[in-house]
Amino acid sequence: MKKYSTDYFEKKYKILAEKLLQKEGFVEAVKATRAELGLPEDGFKSTQELAYFLINKLTKAEQEALTFFAFVEAYARQNHIAITDENRDEIVQAYIKEKKDKPKGVGMIPMMFSLGMTIETHHAVFTRDPLLEENKYFSTLWPAVKKLMQQFWGVDLLDDHIILNYIEKYLFLGQTGIDQYIKSKISCSNCKYLGVDHFSPRRADMEGQDEGPYSKKYILNQEAVKRLSAHFNSVFLIVKPYATKEMLLQYVEDNWDDLKEHIVEKNTFYKQFDVNPTLIKESDEEKNRLVYELHKLSKKELLQRYKGKEDFNRPTIYKEAIVAAMLDEEYGIKMSSDAVKKAASRFAQSVQVKNVPKDIRDI
Repeated sequence: MKKYSTDYFEKKYKILAEKLLQKEGFVEAVKATRAELGLPEDGFKSTQELAYFLINKLTKAEQEALTFFAFVEAYARQNHIAITDENRDEIVQAYIKEKKDKPKGVGMIPMMFSLGMTIETHHAVFTRDPLLEENKYFSTLWPAVKKLMQQFWGVDLLDDHIILNYIEKYLFLGQTGIDQYIKSKISCSNCKYLGVDHFSPRRADMEGQDEGPYSKKYILNQEAVKRLSAHFNSVFLIVKPYATKEMLLQYVEDNWDDLKEHIVEKNTFYKQFDVNPTLIKESDEEKNRLVYELHKLSKKELLQRYKGKEDFNRPTIYKEAIVAAMLDEEYGIKMSSDAVKKAASRFAQSVQVKNVPKDIRDI
C-alpha cells in the first residue's frame, strides 16, 4: 500500500496555494482590502506584529477579557486539566489571586501569546474568534475575508476550509501566513490528509440528552447537522467501537470502487469540474504564465517586442509563431505554435474562478 509522507502533503498544499494566488485579480483584490482595513500594503511581517496591532484596537474591557482568557489557557496547560464547569470556580479564584499580585488587569505578554496562538491555529480562522467579534474594528475583518472567499473560491480549489485559511492568512501576513498555515496543518496527523477527515458525535452534538442514548429523541442537533451538511460531497465511513484497524483497512480495500463511485462517478457536480486525484499535480507554472502573458498580447504588440531576425510581419503568420520564437530565442524554451496556443488556453482557464455549478442532480 502506498505511503503518504509529510513532504507529499506539503507539496500538495503548496500547489493549492499557488492555484489560489494565480486566480485572476486575487492579489489586487487583497491589496485593495488591506488598504480598506488599514493594514500594511504587503501584510504584517510576523504574527507578533499582527497580534500587537489587533490588541491595540481593543478597548480596555476587551483587553482585560483577553488577559483572563490567556490566563485560563495557561492555567489549564500548567495543571494538565481540561476546562469544565466543575473546575470553573477553581480557575476564577486562581485568577483573582494572580490579579492581586498584578492589579493592572491587563497583561500584554499573555495577550500577545494567546492571540498569536489563535492567529496561527489551523483549526479555524481567527477573524471569527467569538472573544473578539464584538469589537468595532475586529467585526469588520470577517466580512472582508468572507467577501474574498466568495469572490475567489472555486470547486477546482477543492477544500473550502483550506482556501478560507489561505485567504485569511495571506490577507494579514502575506506569503508568510500561508507558509505558517501549511507547516501547522501538515504537522497534525488528524488534519493533513487532503480529502479525508473524521467526525465523532459528542454529547454536545445531540438533542434529547435527558432521554439518553438509543432513544428516538437522541438525534444530532442543528449545529451538528449544519457541520455535516458542509460535506454533502463526501461518503461517511462509520466506524463502530468494536471494529479493529485491520478490519477498517480491509473494508476500504474491498469496497474502494463503490466508495469512489458514490463520491465522483455519480456526482455530476464534480465531474463537470474534472475533480480527480490528479488535480493537485505539479506543473511548470512559471513557464505557463510566461506563455499566457505573451499570448495575451496582440500580434502588433508582439512584433514590437520581438528582437529576433525572423520576419513575422506577414498576414499568413499567426501570433503563436512569434511567441514560440520569443520563447526559444529569449528564454531557451522550445515549443511549437500549437503547444503555445494550448498552454495559453489551459492557463487562462486555470486562473478563472470556477464556482458556478451547472448540474447538482446527484447531490
